[in-house]
Amino acid sequence: MNNNFTAVRIFVGLLMLISSAAALQAELLTIDTVATGEFYQADRSSISQQLYSEKELIDDSIVSSNDDFNRPKLVKLLANTRKVVLTFDDGPHPRTTPKVLEILKRRRVQAIFFVLGLQAAKYPELVKQIHDEGHLIGNHSYSHKNLAQLSDSALNEELDRTSRLIESITGAQPQYLRPPYGAMNSKVLAASRQRGMKVVLWTIDPKDWLQKREASILQQTERQLGMSSGRLRGGALLLHDIYPSTVRALEPILDRLATHEYTVARINNLDASTDNFWANAAPALSRDEGFPKRFNPDITGHKLLISLLKPEQNNLRTPMAILKAHKTGNLLAYLIKNPCEKFFNQQYSL
Repeated sequence: MNNNFTAVRIFVGLLMLISSAAALQAELLTIDTVATGEFYQADRSSISQQLYSEKELIDDSIVSSNDDFNRPKLVKLLANTRKVVLTFDDGPHPRTTPKVLEILKRRRVQAIFFVLGLQAAKYPELVKQIHDEGHLIGNHSYSHKNLAQLSDSALNEELDRTSRLIESITGAQPQYLRPPYGAMNSKVLAASRQRGMKVVLWTIDPKDWLQKREASILQQTERQLGMSSGRLRGGALLLHDIYPSTVRALEPILDRLATHEYTVARINNLDASTDNFWANAAPALSRDEGFPKRFNPDITGHKLLISLLKPEQNNLRTPMAILKAHKTGNLLAYLIKNPCEKFFNQQYSL
């Protein structure tokens, strides 16, 4: 009896292995039919994708050019800041991308969209809208294949076909490439450089392609940005503008970023060679204001703080002015020139 039961278990296990092997050979792209037509999505939750770890697919040592944005460079540029680069993959799609664009426009935030050629061919008006609203557009291949596994001719076709489409719609060739799954090898890198494109990877992945629940997407984003632990860090955020759950999570993500005083930056403004590479970062997270307000100490009501931050206000004798006069050796002349009553009549309080 026990032997028969064991044999059944072994047989079932073999069937599962055979099924898994078949899934490994299956095409990762699927077209799901929805009410509005064909809906593209990369079936990242398939067995084959789960068997590939991010470490296996993304070899950081391959991307050695200073022009590319591999993970080490993104960490160097972003980790010690409160800056986030928003990136969206796999679109556009008519049911979700317009909603993403509406949120970004209302919040005055800019992002980079890595579009698929097959989607751009079906929805060129959305690609144009992305471009016209000031967002960057990158090449994400034509059909979301693992570029590192393709022949030279197939690789060239995936990149060139998509770039031609983007240029025909926007008038400009894409300057950035995100290989599907982040899969890289020297051949992919060489092809990218030959076309003048910079590789852009990511450092924050809330797995919106797997979870498909806005609460999970938000929680993962908070955790990876250190919001949960209080050890805040910046990063390049990987999202997909083809999932309704991502659309629903986007505004809460922007709210959390605003709460923690993050700034959304554009990838084309990142420059590791200069200290002020955030000068042109998009500062907009506020619902109503597109630009950060300069702090006005007057709103605090604390006269000592006001005098420290605005020492020349009303030409009154202030602690900062007195220290400056003392440091320059002109204290006596300053005290004579500025009657004491002007100083003592100020009611400094914390």
